[in-house]
Amino acid sequence: MKKSYLFAGLLLGAMLSAVALCTPNVTGKWSGTLQMDGENDGKPAYSIFKQDGSKLSGSVGPNESEQDSFEGGKVDGDKLTFDVPQGPNGEGSIHVEMQVKGDQMTGRATWSGPGVSGSGKISLKRVVDRGVVPEPDLAGLGSAPGMLDHVLSKIEPHAN
Repeated sequence: MKKSYLFAGLLLGAMLSAVALCTPNVTGKWSGTLQMDGENDGKPAYSIFKQDGSKLSGSVGPNESEQDSFEGGKVDGDKLTFDVPQGPNGEGSIHVEMQVKGDQMTGRATWSGPGVSGSGKISLKRVVDRGVVPEPDLAGLGSAPGMLDHVLSKIEPHAN
């Protein structure tokens, strides 16, 4: 019987790890480049994200001190999408779509506004902040004891 409980515990741990790996938590600072279409030189890019389940907010810009804020972004699996209003009255915008792979993300930005439009490729890497480890996003998993009870209820005890 002890073997069954040990197996169930290991199975539950593997399931929680798999779910945590499938839904990256992008909260934190990211640095990299924006390669505008038709130009040879990459421009610096810096993003600060705050993820709450599938909701994303934060700011983007060329460095940490020059940032434009956004809200209403979305995280769907390993994909991020968000729009950053531009101009004093929000008459322009930057639409960003990214794909996360571990501590790196790549994607595209498309911007438009009065008299200006363009697009480019973005590549970002997580900025490592010593002593701060992002927490896995476990929203929607339910309680771990409840999941363990469910798994254990499916295991029939057998005589040793």
